[in-house]
Amino acid sequence: MLLLSTVLSAIASGLLILSAAFYLRHLQKTKTQRKLTSFESTMYIVIQLAYILFAISLLIGIFFR
Repeated sequence: MLLLSTVLSAIASGLLILSAAFYLRHLQKTKTQRKLTSFESTMYIVIQLAYILFAISLLIGIFFR
């Protein structure tokens, strides 16, 4: 049961990362066409920050195991 929970968590994390990538790409395209709304600007910054923090956590996990 613990293995199933771990697998489902990994799948959910992957889907969240993938959907954030698509939304970030959409925001980048929208940014070239018009000015982003305050919500879109916030999401643009939050997604980029999340990717940076995710990359840092992966690096820490790899190098300090």
